[in-house]
Amino acid sequence: MAEADPLRVLVVDDDPSGLALLTRYLTGAGYEVLTAANGVEAMRVLVTEGAPIVVTDWLMPEMDGLELCRAIRMHEGIPFAFVIIVTACQKADDRLVEAFDAGADDYLCRPYKPKELLARLRAGERIVRLQREVDSRNREVHRYNAEIEIAYRKLAAANEELNRMARTDELTGLINRREALVRLGDCWAYAERRGGPLACIALDLDRFKNTNDTYGHAVGDVVLKETASILRASARRDEPVCRIGGEEFLIIRPRSTEAMAAVAAERLRQAVETNAIQHGNLTLRITISAGVAQRTSDMENPDDLLRAADNALYAAKDAGRNTVRLAGTANRLPSVDDSFDEFDAPVASNNSCRTVPG
Repeated sequence: MAEADPLRVLVVDDDPSGLALLTRYLTGAGYEVLTAANGVEAMRVLVTEGAPIVVTDWLMPEMDGLELCRAIRMHEGIPFAFVIIVTACQKADDRLVEAFDAGADDYLCRPYKPKELLARLRAGERIVRLQREVDSRNREVHRYNAEIEIAYRKLAAANEELNRMARTDELTGLINRREALVRLGDCWAYAERRGGPLACIALDLDRFKNTNDTYGHAVGDVVLKETASILRASARRDEPVCRIGGEEFLIIRPRSTEAMAAVAAERLRQAVETNAIQHGNLTLRITISAGVAQRTSDMENPDDLLRAADNALYAAKDAGRNTVRLAGTANRLPSVDDSFDEFDAPVASNNSCRTVPG
């Protein structure tokens, strides 16, 4: 309702003559008047049509003025209404206190002068308009807070996406080189504190440059993504699978010996070798070479472990590719004292670089 529109007043009285007289007077004073014969009827009017000011008699059938006040204050569907209750002056003061406790905002003693009623209504108008301003400001505050909350959630989601992008290789969805070094550092620190084993597997696609040169980089990307999926599916849940270069991958093996990692590497090599990559009418089969290394007492940092795995990988390449080589020099078979999970088994060995047949 615009401020220029006449303010709506609900008059509640079970006396028809008094109701008609008050309606004529308030209408002549510029108010839009609604009427009700009792509290029950008044509640229906307030719910369906609404009125910011209510002038009600105290004593009425079905629902009296006090019950009406309580009902208005308890009803969530009725906005703020300024309630003036009309009573006889001879009523005790404690009854007026009871009226205010019930939710009345003002009262009139009968008989009253019309000017006194208008003065009470003007005071009620000011309170109603102030309440509307407060409600409007509260709505603005809620809207502003909601917008801030939405913006905060969008910012948090954007930051999370940026963090994910900073940790993830865009093509394959694997952990990227930066995050791989962080994970390897964490695993190194854990192994150093607990004294447990730590191994890693360096993998490289064999003759990947020929694939790109022959079929193009789009097919090369398919090969990389397919290989990444196989590695991720074949690795254990606690083994970070990382893409650290063009066709270079790294798998970190926490709590794993070199022998255990060797068996895992052979499992990965076989999974890649037996997989047929379909792209349109093209069917490709690729192989990988792998180098395995375990953290040793003479290594000073994770870079030494990576370097050892890379050297074993180069040895696998030199040995003809599609094979697994180990960086360790111990000329022994893994014993029953070695810790294996349900996927791993002992691997035969020879001299300085051991080979798992592929």
